[in-house]
Amino acid sequence: MYNKLGAHPMFMKFLTISPVILLMSCASLTEEACRTGDWESIGLNDGVRGRYETHLNQHREACGEYGIAPNSGAWLLGRVEGLKQYCTPLNSYLSGRQGAELNAVCPASQVTELKLANLYGLRFYEIGEEITALEEEKVEILLLLAEDPSDEVIAFLTTRISDINELLFKLKVAQLYFDVRP
Repeated sequence: MYNKLGAHPMFMKFLTISPVILLMSCASLTEEACRTGDWESIGLNDGVRGRYETHLNQHREACGEYGIAPNSGAWLLGRVEGLKQYCTPLNSYLSGRQGAELNAVCPASQVTELKLANLYGLRFYEIGEEITALEEEKVEILLLLAEDPSDEVIAFLTTRISDINELLFKLKVAQLYFDVRP
């Protein structure tokens, strides 16, 4: 039922209509979106994003302003299909690489594997943040050195640059370990 890329046919449908769905599934749906909403697709989008079942309440509240109730059954069916895309080791890892922890919406039987993948991604992200901070510090030091400081300051700053370069090397090597999901 899945294609070569591991995508469910419903997900492929989502890709073709996702720009509309992205607009429709904001916290506040428009009246038109509530009236013409494809609730299964809205649920699919919410599932792919790892949204909790309680997210339907936001849709219910937004559409309630227009006297419209969401089709909960269709939304839930779509969300279940979307969660199949969200609850994958690759998605868990890639979410972590963006600094996001996995939402607790996946089946218990998958949680250990998904959390491990997410932790690898998170560690890659954290190391990247450390690298960025050190590189920024290095630029600041180089700017200070351009101001023609005293010999003592030059000695201190060049030692610090050397320390930073050593740390950068170690962090980049460590990051390679987390560059692929477990």
